[in-house]
Amino acid sequence: MKHLTGRMMGAWLAMAPVWALAATAVEEQRPMAADGTIAVSNVSGAVAISTWDQAEFRLEAELGKHQELEISESGARVTIEVVQPEARKDWDEARLTLVVPVRASIVAEGVSADIEVSGSRGEHVSVESVSGDLVVGADSARVELSTVSGDIRFVGSAARSAAESVSGDIELRGVGGEVSISTVSGDATLLAGDVEEGRFESVSGTLELSLAAAEGGRITVESMSGDVRITLPASQQGEFQAQTFSGDIQSAFGAAEAAASGPGNRLRNRVGEGGARIRIESFSGDVQIGQK
Repeated sequence: MKHLTGRMMGAWLAMAPVWALAATAVEEQRPMAADGTIAVSNVSGAVAISTWDQAEFRLEAELGKHQELEISESGARVTIEVVQPEARKDWDEARLTLVVPVRASIVAEGVSADIEVSGSRGEHVSVESVSGDLVVGADSARVELSTVSGDIRFVGSAARSAAESVSGDIELRGVGGEVSISTVSGDATLLAGDVEEGRFESVSGTLELSLAAAEGGRITVESMSGDVRITLPASQQGEFQAQTFSGDIQSAFGAAEAAASGPGNRLRNRVGEGGARIRIESFSGDVQIGQK
């Protein structure tokens, strides 16, 4: 390739898509909408995204031997993707380090890539990986986090949040409003504020939940063999329902009793006049409802 002059290089960078040479380090910095969306895809390796108060993004990439980098723009959306020839079965590792506008929404995905996001105040943060770990710090309206075998850790705030994993552990701190957690064998820990709509599901993993159920809210917890431990404010009001097939129930909001017919234990109690609806079901796991 012939060398490009500075003016020609600027024109080339403004085009979409942009391809970088393989097996090289890449540096990019260009304007983007302060409240736009940055979408990043990296199959293997790592992605680290931080924020600043500038209406532009900066990218530093270390690509594998057989990889190329595609950067494209469409309206207020910037897409960055690590690509590799389809003929190759084994993916090289790439490491992407980005600084993006603090108000930008973030969509990041990988397969065996670890992904870290810090300092975002964008409207929407969505992070997904198959076997990579996710570490996210954000104050956003909506947060969506998903892995298969990787762990998930979120610290910040969100009015709507959803986290799901098959065998990885989940930890959410600071969320509220609408919260959803789903896991198969991984353990889940939640430290939340007021929750209006909460749904928490596990097959064999332990659910450890600390929250306040908002007035008129609905909390649903379901588990097969995993234990459930939920902690609520001592002043929590609402209708409490808990049921197990073979697990025990301990509650600070009313006494459990043996089922009238068949095995298992159950709890039915109302505290106060209003409050929330709190329903917990477990097949063989134990249920503990405690007070903060």
